[in-house]
Amino acid sequence: MLKIALCDDEMEQQNMMALLTAEYFNGNANLKMYSDGRKLLDIVDWNGPDVFDLYILDIIMPEMSGIQLGNALRDRGVSAPIVYITTSKDFAVDSYSVQAFHYLVKPVDREQLFTVLARAEKIIEKNKADTITVNTASGTVIISVSDILYAELYSRAARYRLFDGTIIDSLKLHTSFRNAVAQLLSSISFKMLGSSFAVNLHHIKEIQKKELIFVNGATLPIPKGAKNDILRAWMDYWMERNAHRQTDNNEGLPH
Repeated sequence: MLKIALCDDEMEQQNMMALLTAEYFNGNANLKMYSDGRKLLDIVDWNGPDVFDLYILDIIMPEMSGIQLGNALRDRGVSAPIVYITTSKDFAVDSYSVQAFHYLVKPVDREQLFTVLARAEKIIEKNKADTITVNTASGTVIISVSDILYAELYSRAARYRLFDGTIIDSLKLHTSFRNAVAQLLSSISFKMLGSSFAVNLHHIKEIQKKELIFVNGATLPIPKGAKNDILRAWMDYWMERNAHRQTDNNEGLPH
């Protein structure tokens, strides 16, 4: 069952969106409603970045705008799709700063909403299916790819550092590190950093002269000579995502 957070300070709009969302999912979603973005952030802080699978946020709210809320969610490691509700398509440009999945112009059209929810549902299912299996000294561990900040070669094993700070070490490798993390590298969100790291581009917040800064505050030194490649890969990753997002959103604009 999908977990959805809806945040809108206008009760009439909130109730209408709740009814339509419930109609689409037909009882197969757990919808939580909030009128204040700060309360939603408290829930995420308490339960972790994976507490919801989908966020539907109004852009214009008094205490904290939907854009500010979206940025705060991303800073907390939330990678779930964010759908924005807005009074004007002009706000769509702002939504790109938080990698918004889609935006809908009020009054929200039922069929357009259902189309967006269907696309979001497919993305969510795909993300949940993206896991890797790691053999460790204590047994086999299944890791969600989206939870990985980076993998590194450590004492002849693959060490996986997760967003929540967890460290998982594989058994001794009998192949190259690149081969060991080949499944990660098959994803567009992962890139080799030097010869001993595979980093999740999605979780990088900033690339400085000598280190990567991740959205959760973790850092990783950049090996000598590797900065240009990782910077180019990071920029290409977000340009590609934003290009696809803009195409999808333009297709969804009312005519």
